[in-house]
Amino acid sequence: MASTLTRPRRPRLDRDRLSIAVADAGWYTTENLFREIPRDRASTLLLRCADVQVAWKMGQRPWSWNRPATETAPGIWQRDLVLPSGWMKKYPRIGMRPIARAVRRWHAETVGEGPLALVMTYPYYLHLADQVWPDRLIYFNIDDYRLYWPDVADEVTRLEHRAVRESDLTVCTSLYRANELRAAVPEAADRIRHLPHGAPTRSIPDAPQALPAPAPADIADLPRPLIGYIGTMEDRVDWSLVLGVARSNPEASIVLVGRVGADGSASWQAERRACLERPNVHAIGWRGQDTIDAYNRSFDLALIPYQVAHPFNLASCPTKIMDSMASGRPVVATDLPECRLYRDQFDVVEPSGFIEAVRARIQAGPDDGRAALRLATARENSCRNIAEKLLDWIKPRS
Repeated sequence: MASTLTRPRRPRLDRDRLSIAVADAGWYTTENLFREIPRDRASTLLLRCADVQVAWKMGQRPWSWNRPATETAPGIWQRDLVLPSGWMKKYPRIGMRPIARAVRRWHAETVGEGPLALVMTYPYYLHLADQVWPDRLIYFNIDDYRLYWPDVADEVTRLEHRAVRESDLTVCTSLYRANELRAAVPEAADRIRHLPHGAPTRSIPDAPQALPAPAPADIADLPRPLIGYIGTMEDRVDWSLVLGVARSNPEASIVLVGRVGADGSASWQAERRACLERPNVHAIGWRGQDTIDAYNRSFDLALIPYQVAHPFNLASCPTKIMDSMASGRPVVATDLPECRLYRDQFDVVEPSGFIEAVRARIQAGPDDGRAALRLATARENSCRNIAEKLLDWIKPRS
């Protein structure tokens, strides 16, 4: 249950350099963004927090746990903490204490005094804010967290609404979620902003890529056109559409990059199984983030084939949007709220027209005439530019 006490604030300090503690940077999209915070304006601590079981599954062993913060790049520190199970939801006031100590020590001993901004990526980090007392509090929302913890959805809602009310700024990566929170907490509506996931700056080319690049070695021998999907192969994908694309384009190679979870009897799993059994479908498994750009650039066409009624998809900002913008490649996407914002840059269609839209785009060739427009959008929404905008919202330039 959330605390009903009013959280005290330290006096606002007017120093040029801001200290930003991110709790936490476990998602690569969050880490990508905050690693590009301009180092001349802020120092940043990326906290990555996990419970014992998760840390063990990730291959971390006790002798590597809870080491001091290290500076991984100029102005960027990282601190990994492994905490007892239940630290976030069951015993948050106790569980947050090691994180609070880490933040205070970093702020006092490593970067010195100055305004401290705490970025909360989950509502439960309000319990951390109650112990750190930052000068600025930012709620950074990337999903509808009630879907993460459906058994305690009411508690998550209460915490989230409190986070929005108490924060100096709420940032939502999807416009859908920003509008939901504005309606739910109208007194904070003017402090709720939409800021999409950015394209990693290193992935953005100097010139528009109207034609596909050479394919990575593991798919270089596949017949073109290459129709690509990058992402986890889960229930959020409309597998009936992917299967239909494979059947209606037998000359094409459907390249699926991502993890394939356990198979089962659910209808979507049967459709996924039928899709993966197609001779022109090639599921090549997970690839590291440092290699994803090469696959994106090599596709003749990229897909965002998400189910339009899936609650996760409604509330999300697919990272595939800006990744594809940076690659320059054409995209066919289902009609998700966040995709609709980019109708000028790629094809956004109802599920009933998805297979035909893919077929038409393949027949028209790999250059749809919009590569320059996508590149301009990627540059505008690079992680560097997104980070600058966020920092201006947190602490305007003097």
